Amino acid sequence: MPANQDEVAVAEILKVRDAWIEAVRTQNVDRLMSLLTEDVIMMHPNRPAISGQAANRADLVAAFERFHVDQSVVSDEIVVSGEWAFDRSRSTTTLTPVSGSKPLTVRSKAITILRCQPHGSWKIARVIGNLDQSAQKTG
Repeated sequence: MPANQDEVAVAEILKVRDAWIEAVRTQNVDRLMSLLTEDVIMMHPNRPAISGQAANRADLVAAFERFHVDQSVVSDEIVVSGEWAFDRSRSTTTLTPVSGSKPLTVRSKAITILRCQPHGSWKIARVIGNLDQSAQKTG
């Protein structure tokens, strides 16, 4: 891909990231699912991999039943190679229990692998996340 096409792809990937953050904030599960490939796999720390749309939908619904989620993400590196790309990022996520308990803030790092779809949009295909070694849990 020529550099200008890479720049366009990076801009589109950043739009996907921003759409994800907004959909998490508003707990819009349908919007979140529209950003994922059918064969998506999420690998969260200390949990089994979550494979496919149905399992990921159930995981998100369960999370939103327990928490209001506020998340910010900073991309440290985005690399595009043909129809695949990865975004190496850092995030800060505040989980506020619906029950009214103290919020929990978690810092993590992730590799998000995206795939360009036949019509040109980018979707999240894989996410591999881990807790930041200096993760702080605050209330």
